[in-house]
Amino acid sequence: MNVSSLTILIRRWHLIVVSAIVLPLAACTSIRFGYNHADTLLIFRLDEYFDLEKTQKTLAKDRINALLAWHRATQLHAYSALLDDIRTKAKGPMTPSEVTDFQQRINRRLEILGERAAPEIARLALTLKPNQIAQVQRELSDDNAQFRKKYGYLHNSTDNAPGAKAKLFIKRAEFWLGKLTDEQRTIIRNAIAGRDNGNYTWADEREARQRDFLALLSKIQERKPEERVATDWIRTYFAELADQTDPQRRAYIQTLRQSNAELIAKVITSATPEQRAALDEKLQGYAADLAALAGEDRRFGQWTFPSRPNEKLRGPETKSFRSSP
Repeated sequence: MNVSSLTILIRRWHLIVVSAIVLPLAACTSIRFGYNHADTLLIFRLDEYFDLEKTQKTLAKDRINALLAWHRATQLHAYSALLDDIRTKAKGPMTPSEVTDFQQRINRRLEILGERAAPEIARLALTLKPNQIAQVQRELSDDNAQFRKKYGYLHNSTDNAPGAKAKLFIKRAEFWLGKLTDEQRTIIRNAIAGRDNGNYTWADEREARQRDFLALLSKIQERKPEERVATDWIRTYFAELADQTDPQRRAYIQTLRQSNAELIAKVITSATPEQRAALDEKLQGYAADLAALAGEDRRFGQWTFPSRPNEKLRGPETKSFRSSP
């Protein structure tokens, strides 16, 4: 069910941040564990893609800690409230327009994260070298090959059938609802089989976004603009993710979102009482866990471990958090 798109550099850096921080993981306790260790995970993923130098790791760590502190302080209650609203609406029939509204609210939270992350990304992007951007390109190429194979987007292949997409959608739906009925599985298979995307697929759009981002990184690396200029370029990139300027790509994205909304509404409306109870329990657990995280006063990357057996684990001295300009 594409409400899990809350998890779905930016959309690469953005994806790393969101998937490490928000939803969904295997259990509510996993969200808290993952969020509280997001600084370590993010540094690991960035180093994996960019092969960061020591000074870049230090810079990235400082900026990630600031970003995560801001996110915990200002965003988690909104995520929790959004899940509570979905929970209320999912108790009864749901319309495609209601699903679209929730998707737009989710996308707005991602846009806010992108806007706030832009100066942090710009600071790191200004330090990158050509070989590091080339490494990211290789890593993404490997990722894309695996993505196409796993989800049936292979070029010029008889494997390009809707079966893999239907299987993925069923898997996501069962994560939230439990085992689907035969009727629900048929609804999903028929809906996905009936989609006419022409020659353009989600894998193509995904790769187009990555090419745009790599081109932006190369532009920043070559021109070395002032930080505020690089930040503006990154914010423009994020804005175009939310509202694609290319008319053909925009039409494809709008059509895909609408068809997904219609399918999600059908599946939720057809849910059995047991499935609604399972969905409600999941949403309630996630909402409560995010609210609890928002109330924790933790400074990422600043905890110290005891040096003596009876010494308590301690955190940093209390400091006021100021967002970067």
